[in-house]
Amino acid sequence: MMGQLKSLTGLLCLLCILCQAVYAKNLDSLTSSSDITFSRMGLTNGITFTGGQKDAGLEFRLPIDTLVSKAQLVLDLKTNDTISDSLSSLAVMVNGQSVGAIPLNSVNNKKTTYELNVPALLVTSSNKLSFKIVGTDDQVTCINDDTASTIHMLPSSMIKLDYRPLNIAADLHPFPQPFWDSHEMLGRDVTFVFANNVNSTQVSAASILASWLGIHASYRGVDFHALKGQLPDSNGIVFGKPGQTIGSLTLPKTAKPLLKVIPNPVDANYKLLLVVGESESDLRSAVYRLAQGNFALHTAQLEVKRTSLPQSKPYDAPRWIPTDKPVLLKDLIQDGQSMHVKGVWHNAVNFNFRAAPDLFLWNGKTIPLNLHYRFPSEPWIDEDNSFLNVVLNDQFLEDLMVNKQGYLEGLWRSLGIDTRQEKAQIGVQPYMLYGDNQLSLYFNLHAKPDTPCDVKYGDNITSLIDDDSSLDLRGARHFSFLPNLSFFIGASFPYSRLADYSETVLLLPTNPTAAQLQTMLGLSARAGASTGKMIVRVQTHLGYPAGTNSLKGKNVLAVSSLNDARFVDNLLKRSPFSSTGQTLHVKPESWYRQVENWLKGDFHTNTEQADRYLSSNRNWRGFLSFESPWQDGKVVIAAVATSDKELVKLHSDLNNSEINAGIRGDLAVITDNSGVHSFQTSEQFATGQVSWYEKLIWYASQYSSLFAIFMVLFSLFLGMVFFRLLNSHARNRLK
Repeated sequence: MMGQLKSLTGLLCLLCILCQAVYAKNLDSLTSSSDITFSRMGLTNGITFTGGQKDAGLEFRLPIDTLVSKAQLVLDLKTNDTISDSLSSLAVMVNGQSVGAIPLNSVNNKKTTYELNVPALLVTSSNKLSFKIVGTDDQVTCINDDTASTIHMLPSSMIKLDYRPLNIAADLHPFPQPFWDSHEMLGRDVTFVFANNVNSTQVSAASILASWLGIHASYRGVDFHALKGQLPDSNGIVFGKPGQTIGSLTLPKTAKPLLKVIPNPVDANYKLLLVVGESESDLRSAVYRLAQGNFALHTAQLEVKRTSLPQSKPYDAPRWIPTDKPVLLKDLIQDGQSMHVKGVWHNAVNFNFRAAPDLFLWNGKTIPLNLHYRFPSEPWIDEDNSFLNVVLNDQFLEDLMVNKQGYLEGLWRSLGIDTRQEKAQIGVQPYMLYGDNQLSLYFNLHAKPDTPCDVKYGDNITSLIDDDSSLDLRGARHFSFLPNLSFFIGASFPYSRLADYSETVLLLPTNPTAAQLQTMLGLSARAGASTGKMIVRVQTHLGYPAGTNSLKGKNVLAVSSLNDARFVDNLLKRSPFSSTGQTLHVKPESWYRQVENWLKGDFHTNTEQADRYLSSNRNWRGFLSFESPWQDGKVVIAAVATSDKELVKLHSDLNNSEINAGIRGDLAVITDNSGVHSFQTSEQFATGQVSWYEKLIWYASQYSSLFAIFMVLFSLFLGMVFFRLLNSHARNRLK
């Protein structure tokens, strides 16, 4: 009997070991790895400890359905040899808990890498890394050279993570998590899922939701992944009709718009969000309700009431600064920012804002930037060498002195009379404003040579920008020439003139590929990011519409590859472009068009060069634009590529600042080897809110040669008329 018990016990132990091995193997198969660099966290220049700075920190977030099993901090450090011996260590903390210290006397002016293991239990969905320089007496030795950097943590520094998914509850309450989190650092795509027979209504609904995600995206933006006829092996958002089958999933039947979260049939650790509706209004209402959020806890599904959607007025984008009143700088600061800074060493006060790209001022006029500011009034500050640096979009505007300058002001100062300069007006040229802008104000303070270290390195002084500082665009008008791809790249203009896209049609091939859908979703997200408003009234057509009435009065945004030859041919039929197979061509200009351009003094069109460049590249992607053949004064912009493989690269292209800056004119071609090349291939047309006589004056100033010829001809005509009248009058008098 005892022998049987021992055998049974041994068998049970063996089964336990086998179960543990299988469980561990399953965990290993679910485990993923990721390296999150400081650059990816937003610190593109890393962290630099300058002067008396002792503390620094940064935050990183992970998705809520992620469990960290292993974490390691890898720091790449450099320091100055002249000061490294005077410092003791760099203390490192994660979420307030110490994870180690680095002796700084082991660091030199070459990159040195240190690895610190971090307990996995310390890493949560929201985390803070903290760093502190600790000297021998918990003080930093005084450095005579204020510009010397003590420690530089390179942007290649990172935290390395092993993690696996958590099976969280199916709940609408945390939306957009776990499907998307604007702050998480793992770089997850948002996966949108469609049926194989996707229709225009579902594409419109997906584009509306993509624009909402674009509004809430941080500096990293949002990446999309589109699937047709199959389910993802991760979280995903599914668009479809009641009863429709996608992969192994059949959408629930419902008479009302429905939002529902279910476990993913492919992997129950992940979730699917179902957006279900029969009609266009059903899906729009469902997406609009989803964007409102505020779901009760433990809401797995919700039937949505059909609602009327808001309508835009021209130039009412919430993120565009208005032109009917001055904009206070205090209204432009972001959450967590302040209008004042402390100490000698600090960051610049940055104001990020967007503006309509078609702002226009007459020559000689500028946009007033009214600054009211205050420097510290401590006697140890070197007022002759301290400035307020004013920079707009990386272009230097002016250095504002602490005191007023001049012989008389110098005399008053010698007599002890206050000559502080605390107000200034700077004229900003309109061409310096883009769709996306940053105004940087930096108090560049310097201490007198004999200032004690404890005073110079203290933070008891404050420099501030007053709340009544403003940027005044009231003198600007809306006037521009289209097509202009730089407007589209910077501000989704002219579509964003009405931020809800009520004058915009999205156009895709009859059976769009996943790559084409993915590209359109990315462009929709950029629209939301640029305006701050969802494109709730956008219309979508799959395939070239049989009648043109649906395109009258509309701007058209198209996405396709040259593989869809019939669609591309129809789109370009009445445009300056044409296609043959896998090659795009620019139609040659007629002789009278060339003469017209010459008379206007317009020598910027380069049709032949553009056509030659297109024919010399086999693989490319880019944008082309032309005046709509269905409506004068409207624009067609097409995102095109030689293949879907090239088309999906447009998203990363548009995240590259150098490529963005290079896109202009009406044709932009991007290749892997040569970057972006832009061309102006056809005549532009004027659009905007200026009267006919102002437009006439503008034309006269721009086309002076043509205007001079016209005035000569007009003078000759008047001379001939008056000559005949005077001759007739003389004959009648003699009779």
